[in-house]
Amino acid sequence: MIKGVLFDFDGVVVQSEALHKETFLELLAPYGVSVSEERWYREFAGTGSRHIFETLVRENGIKADVGALVEQRKSIYEARVRQGALKETPGVREFLSLLRKKGIKTAIVSGSHRSNVAAALSVLHLGGLFDVIVSGDDLAERKPSPAPFLHAAKLLGLKPQDCVAVEDSVSGCASAKAAGMRLVVVQSPASKDLYGYDAIIDDFSEFPLGMF
Repeated sequence: MIKGVLFDFDGVVVQSEALHKETFLELLAPYGVSVSEERWYREFAGTGSRHIFETLVRENGIKADVGALVEQRKSIYEARVRQGALKETPGVREFLSLLRKKGIKTAIVSGSHRSNVAAALSVLHLGGLFDVIVSGDDLAERKPSPAPFLHAAKLLGLKPQDCVAVEDSVSGCASAKAAGMRLVVVQSPASKDLYGYDAIIDDFSEFPLGMF
């Protein structure tokens, strides 16, 4: 029986991947760097700012301080969020309210900075609907390691097999499956590369409620 739903954040709770990609490439544009949407979802979505910058700086021979780029990008992203650049995924607010009524625990399991997640939750007034937040700042291991999902389940007091993860990226799905959780995928440009899921949805109005 499913007792907890563990949500990736970007691309799942909020429609933010385009904004993430835009703010990374804005800083790297002076160096002539570009990344296709297909590569972004296949390789970078959900993996964390430092990994993304380290990869692109290295392969393009850029002489720049990765730590400084990470902090600049975080500030730019949060400013855009507070300016209203984000929207929640259709149906997510209603779905979270339904889970609360059913007594099902909820968590965010994100590779993003905690401050990025907090800014989005504040602007969209969604913060009170999650029991636990695990961010990319909390653990040394990131997706596709199962560690983030396992940590969230532990904080919720649940066994992994009693949880369903909701993901949209290659790294996130690998993390959830390695953690031993059931998996629902939200459609994204990475969907064609995903496998092993229990259901795939366009938005939360399509979530398979028979799981509960």
